[in-house]
Amino acid sequence: MMKKLASLFMVGILLTACGTTKQIATSKYNPQFTYTPEQRTQISESSLTAAIIDPVFSDGEDNNLVEPYKSFVRNMADDFEESLNANGFRIKGPYKTRDEMVYTDKLNSDFAIEIEVEILSEQGDFGKKSASFAMQMMCKTCYKLGGTFYHKGRIILTATDPIDGEKFWKKTVDLDRKSVATNGNLTFDGAKGKLTDEAILSDIGIYNPVAKVLESYYADAMTSLSRQIDPREMEQVSKQIKAKRERVGQ
Repeated sequence: MMKKLASLFMVGILLTACGTTKQIATSKYNPQFTYTPEQRTQISESSLTAAIIDPVFSDGEDNNLVEPYKSFVRNMADDFEESLNANGFRIKGPYKTRDEMVYTDKLNSDFAIEIEVEILSEQGDFGKKSASFAMQMMCKTCYKLGGTFYHKGRIILTATDPIDGEKFWKKTVDLDRKSVATNGNLTFDGAKGKLTDEAILSDIGIYNPVAKVLESYYADAMTSLSRQIDPREMEQVSKQIKAKRERVGQ
């Protein structure tokens, strides 16, 4: 599961940003979570129909994600739809969940594709760093954040029967372990309560390195994901789903 940055990084002393501290002037990096298929296959009357379910983080906290993780997941749904189209599939959705699909859409889809994103964080030496001498004179409980932590994970594709969710096919794309070297700008105050992911990532010195690592993950992952969906293989999956439906009278 994706571990919360706040619970991972801060052990013992919980911090929030000092209201009077200003961000050191620097630009916020805008990660390019985009993918364009290299080739396209023409869609025909015999093309299979795939229902796309919105990607989620494996810990189920997709609704609580902060940037840039939020955009990483949101953009993946749109780009995966384009990738399936480029591979010659008709598309239904994307849907937030399978339960959101009306029965007619479930019945008229050959299979559903569910995408699960798993990003793990390893501590490294990321943690509290001393604030400036002047700041410490005014605020004994103030710190900055910095150091290196690590991300790794995987993206899991699962093909299911849209009607009942039974799984028929699964592929995994691994996300290699990457270092995230940070040098925080903001000062945080340990006397002001709990530190949140949003507060940590409001620091550009932390946000920018995270965004760049996620950008590199996105480019590699989408290229790999697009290769995983072979129309010939999915035709066999579709036949298995149809055979199962006939057996149970769906």
